[in-house]
Amino acid sequence: MDKSALISKLSLKNGFMLAAVSVVLSLTLHFIDPVLVYTSFLAQVGIFVLFIALLVVVGINIRKEIGGFWTFGEAFKAFLIISLILALTATLYNVVLMKFIDPDLPAKAAAAIEDAQRAMMEKFGMASEQIDEAMAKAGNMQEKLEPTFKNIFTSFGVSLALYGVLSLILSAILKKKEPVRFDSFPKET
Repeated sequence: MDKSALISKLSLKNGFMLAAVSVVLSLTLHFIDPVLVYTSFLAQVGIFVLFIALLVVVGINIRKEIGGFWTFGEAFKAFLIISLILALTATLYNVVLMKFIDPDLPAKAAAAIEDAQRAMMEKFGMASEQIDEAMAKAGNMQEKLEPTFKNIFTSFGVSLALYGVLSLILSAILKKKEPVRFDSFPKET
């Protein structure tokens, strides 16, 4: 199997594995507290850091399995395949979650987000008129969370863009050139 095909195969395998981890983690957090992911900055940062760590581990493992060396382009291809799988899985998971598993989640999450935003603004000493004005400018949070075609498409696009940037960064960090050895030069006859 050539190197490019091997990278694609390993990326697909690891992408689906990470997608399964993502779904299990999301469901676990949902059953612990359905609005935790929407209201806890610490939970969001923790999940983000965990997935960066998992992507680094997966990238290093793929690089080892293809011989220990890969170019920026090969690394980017691997991370882009994984990113596409993760973005697609996250989007489908959110649709299933908000349409079938917990149809009341957009309303519950919107109320929790608005309460958290209001509490934060009060903590900063804003007057209630200013808070009401800021909340009105933010718009209806429930409409933004409902799984409509526009919201699904936007969510997928934003996820793919964020994963794409992350893929570029990780590819630049994890690329590794094969060293030039003196015994690999052609010999003169």
